[in-house]
Amino acid sequence: MRPQEGLFHAPGAFSAIAVLRLSRNEALPQLRETVRALYTELSAAGGLHTVLGLQPSLLPGAPAASALLPREGPTARFPSTQSHVLVQVSANGRELLLWALRRVLALSQAVLYLEEEVLGGRIGEGRDAFGFRDGLLRPTREQVRRAALVPSGPLAGASWLLYLRFLQDLERFGRLKPQARERVVGRTPDGELVPDAPAEAHLHRARASGAGENQLLIRRGFPFRHTGEEGLAFVSASADPQYYERSLDALLGVGGQTPDALLRYARAVSGGLYLAPPTNWFDASSSQRETPP
Repeated sequence: MRPQEGLFHAPGAFSAIAVLRLSRNEALPQLRETVRALYTELSAAGGLHTVLGLQPSLLPGAPAASALLPREGPTARFPSTQSHVLVQVSANGRELLLWALRRVLALSQAVLYLEEEVLGGRIGEGRDAFGFRDGLLRPTREQVRRAALVPSGPLAGASWLLYLRFLQDLERFGRLKPQARERVVGRTPDGELVPDAPAEAHLHRARASGAGENQLLIRRGFPFRHTGEEGLAFVSASADPQYYERSLDALLGVGGQTPDALLRYARAVSGGLYLAPPTNWFDASSSQRETPP
């Protein structure tokens, strides 16, 4: 089974997330044809990279995943705002990205309604809202295959997607002295390791989760700014949802672990677990396509 091609492409200069919910329970029979039309049209647009995920229970044969969210630690909480469909689109041009978001709404009418939309993208040479370089290790196609794709069984080629949206407190973080900021992150703003960073540094907590350096999950997130707030739309792809439990617990400090210091300055406000099916799931007569700009 062929995985969605968008999984192999990192977010471009412009990125967006659309989270959609069924307009009513009676619309469930129309859901599959609607998402087929969405994926078929968006994936055919040159220069646009699309990943589409569904609430796992909507996919026949999907194993019952344990309740990943909400999840709570001693000092922070990751909420659940689980919905039915998640679409991530990315492109190197803003016009193409906006076209894609408009098509998502147009093709979803009467079946799905937009619950959350986040637009953002690369800052400079690749920095987060706090000014630190991010995404320093770009995954290869082989790393994506190994870490993000279900290897066998009825869901071979599928990928488990975790979405968390964080609001970052730039004012509070900015009041820290530069050296203190580096110890919170575990790196300098340009990406060099801080040799004496404490165990609570974000870099150490990410490595403690076993998810660092493209091992157990592939990060697909991007920074955003919306209505005066800035943050991170964290998206990741993994072959096994149990890896997310390990990763989130390490960040939250569950079970006596050290909580991630970065969570003092970044608060999760929404989140959900989705399953991106292989492309054969979308193979069907497609709806009439519209030519992108």
